[in-house]
Amino acid sequence: MRSVLPNRTLFLGLITAAAFAAAVPAAANEICQNEFQPLLQGHQRVMQQTQAAMPRGRPTSFDQARANAQRACSALGNAQASFERLKKWVSDNADFCRLPETMLNDVTTGLANVSRNRTQACQGVATLDRQRRQAEAGGANPFAPQAGRRPQLDLRTPGAL
Repeated sequence: MRSVLPNRTLFLGLITAAAFAAAVPAAANEICQNEFQPLLQGHQRVMQQTQAAMPRGRPTSFDQARANAQRACSALGNAQASFERLKKWVSDNADFCRLPETMLNDVTTGLANVSRNRTQACQGVATLDRQRRQAEAGGANPFAPQAGRRPQLDLRTPGAL
């Protein structure tokens, strides 16, 4: 009888573990959904606000160009922070929530793109300040109309050609 008790305990333990393992994906799925949905919705709001805040059109003065670059730098800073929160949650919970590897890759790529664009926008403010100082010191104004200058096409816009 003594040898049966450990096997019975082991058997009951395995049944309990199997029942728990079957319940964990459902519980994990619910936990993951409850945590991820608000985070994703917040991220989507930030990205919509970022898209709306991005400057449109070609600036006509240093002041307008600098204001556009500052606005883009600030908006992309908010987007970068949102991507960082999203990346942290996805990487921390990838195993528990059984998230596909492509999700982490997509978030990482998005973060890299936003970070690169933010760096360019923020550096644009410093570049414009330098160009302004050069123009005030007698250099050429890059915003002045120039004879024979052809308009630049934005090749990212469908139908631009």
